Amino acid sequence: AVVSTQSTGIVKQMMSKARELNRTKCMRTQLLSLEQLFEELRDQNEGRIDRSSEEWTKIKDLAHRFALMAGVDNYKSRQAVVTFHREGIIYCLLRNGPPDGSPPSNIVFFDILAETTFKLMDIDKKGPKGLLAFLEEQLMKEGEIPEDEIEWGPLRTYRTALVGSMTEPYMYYGAANKRKMMGSPMRVTDVKRPREMDRGEYVIDSWQQSGSGNYVQ
Repeated sequence: AVVSTQSTGIVKQMMSKARELNRTKCMRTQLLSLEQLFEELRDQNEGRIDRSSEEWTKIKDLAHRFALMAGVDNYKSRQAVVTFHREGIIYCLLRNGPPDGSPPSNIVFFDILAETTFKLMDIDKKGPKGLLAFLEEQLMKEGEIPEDEIEWGPLRTYRTALVGSMTEPYMYYGAANKRKMMGSPMRVTDVKRPREMDRGEYVIDSWQQSGSGNYVQ
């Protein structure tokens, strides 16, 4: 559908006002909108997403524009952006049943999240209570992930966007608290989970405990 310039302007004004009132709720609304577009496109294509299609590119572009609307002050939007990613990760890994070796049906949505990582601060990406730690915690439920399966590509894309380099090994926690490393070759070493992950405390909790910074919802 063709959207007029006037209509686009009205939407931008509404989103700007919503952001001023509550940044976190605004970004949650944006996330829900992207999830709906994703599901509609998937349903139109018999449950599959062509990652090279024009329709998928448009949804990724929209996600990028949504992230830009968070504003130039990353400290003010910090909590909202992290919440967007945490809830997005959970959505990507949703399953109707137990893990069976195949990727979750929403796995391609990691492409959308990857489009918005530029708004994250480094500490919120790779810090001890950052999104990488949260992602690894969620991946524990998946067990061992096949290293070269193309269906898991969106997960690798997102993880690379957080790490910032394809050369760093992909670490996550699989079954029996064994840390598996996605690289070449696959290596498995027995390690204990970090204390931070045992406590289940992540970025937003640490902000509340430290009391540092001014975060606007």
